[in-house]
Amino acid sequence: MKSKSKILVIYTGGTIGMIKSELGTYVPFSVDGLLGYVPQIYTLGVDIVVESFEKPMDSALIGPKQWVSISKIISKNYDLVDGFVILHGTDTMAYTSSALSFLLRGLSKPVILTGAQVPIYEEKSDGVDNFINAIEIAGQGVVKEVALWFHKTLFKGACVTKSDSKSFSGFSSPNHEPLATKEKAIKYNKGAFDTGELDRIFFFSINAEILYINLLPSINKEIQAKVINENPIQGIVLSVFGSGTVPLIQEDLLTAALQDKNIPIIAVSECYRGGVEIGKYEAGSILNDLNVISGQKMTKEAAITKLMVAIGNFKNEQEIRNYLIQNQVGEF
Repeated sequence: MKSKSKILVIYTGGTIGMIKSELGTYVPFSVDGLLGYVPQIYTLGVDIVVESFEKPMDSALIGPKQWVSISKIISKNYDLVDGFVILHGTDTMAYTSSALSFLLRGLSKPVILTGAQVPIYEEKSDGVDNFINAIEIAGQGVVKEVALWFHKTLFKGACVTKSDSKSFSGFSSPNHEPLATKEKAIKYNKGAFDTGELDRIFFFSINAEILYINLLPSINKEIQAKVINENPIQGIVLSVFGSGTVPLIQEDLLTAALQDKNIPIIAVSECYRGGVEIGKYEAGSILNDLNVISGQKMTKEAAITKLMVAIGNFKNEQEIRNYLIQNQVGEF
């Protein structure tokens, strides 16, 4: 007889576990209180263990320090359980799923993030279904990577973005097919899974000294150049127009700052779908002169977190660049 799968639930906080304070604002409450609203998880045929952040947090406050903490929790328990479910606020969940995808490369077990747009104690919450389905997916063990479950859809962890602040269908993956969907039962799309075996490499370091620059038509290049020149920035993500055009010319102070800094720069498109092709248009050819790395179809969340992981774990300039230009976890 096959033994039950054992799933570790990591509770970080977020809307799924919030309750209204006396002031009428949503604040996190304990994991015990949250689990009391979802007794169904104990009827799914899996053993559940729980580890909670000492102080559950709004996801707006979750960043590199917490990403490393979560990766360490997973590493510590990796051989003790069959899968992981992370309960997380929706606002930065795509950043966390992207970061964990790069920190926890070559998984042989599911790491599923989920949350809710409406607190779980409220009658019309989406949290109950999301939590139950995430536990079910983790227990089945079909997906062996970081993924995000939200409203009947399982997204690849490094390819997802929050696309709606209110709808139950709050997440989407503009350039990658879902890993699974659910109507009556969970249906896996194995054609969207990672192909080939990846060596397991767990990283526990992130360097957050990066800059994200949105190249708007009205951008003040002098201010941006000053920020770059006067701060210990180790990497830059550029949000560019369309397929890769930019409002930069050789004589710009910003162009000079980017050239002189000699740090890794990744370009991602401001467009929701499509990606970057550096050099396709003359107005983007300067990116080649600056040795900018094409983010191809990466989301901004993936580009930012991949860059942080790269400069946090590789010291050699060529090693960092090699890591960034290669498709690590299907992010391209």
